Amino acid sequence: MPRDKENLFQSMSRFIESGIDPMMKHEEIWHRYGETVAALILDSSGFSRVTESHGIIHFLSRLMLLRNICKPIFEAHNCKRLHFEADNAFAIFDSVEDAIESALQVHSALYEAKLMLTEEERFRVGIGIGYGKMLYSETLEGYFSEEMNFASKLGEDLADGDETLISDSAYQQADKQLTGEFSPRETQISGISLKHYRHTFSPKS
Repeated sequence: MPRDKENLFQSMSRFIESGIDPMMKHEEIWHRYGETVAALILDSSGFSRVTESHGIIHFLSRLMLLRNICKPIFEAHNCKRLHFEADNAFAIFDSVEDAIESALQVHSALYEAKLMLTEEERFRVGIGIGYGKMLYSETLEGYFSEEMNFASKLGEDLADGDETLISDSAYQQADKQLTGEFSPRETQISGISLKHYRHTFSPKS
């Protein structure tokens, strides 16, 4: 395969097969596959609980409506890559402001759409956002970096329904007029101290 057609893993495999430690090609790998982007990770709430009580078809029907709401919002904010996996969404933006504005609009749009998870409970999502230089694999695995790991932990492990959590890097990069209502937090997770900022959606009265 021509080298200019290789994805990240193919390139690293070639180095290893040639007896070269990929760390010796650190600058070359980052130059070729590195992108400075904002990563948004969305996770829905109540998957296991509602699937058990109402069945998988019921939940999947709610999930499809969620995707129909999210996709045009992401696209309107210049999302460069987007894919859905089970009850998660993974969206990549060049601008951290676009990622944050998308997140806040998703919460609002879900509320305005009156999308219900059950007869009594509305559908809510948690969202995590990280920002920084990441390696893009050009495969289904997508992006790799500490900030991508942070975004995943914030969106999938820490964020409750209606919450948007952003990493310290995302907060420092973002326009402060946009993050004025975000409050600082620090959490120990997986043996690391994760500083982040939280915004909780609340319907306007």
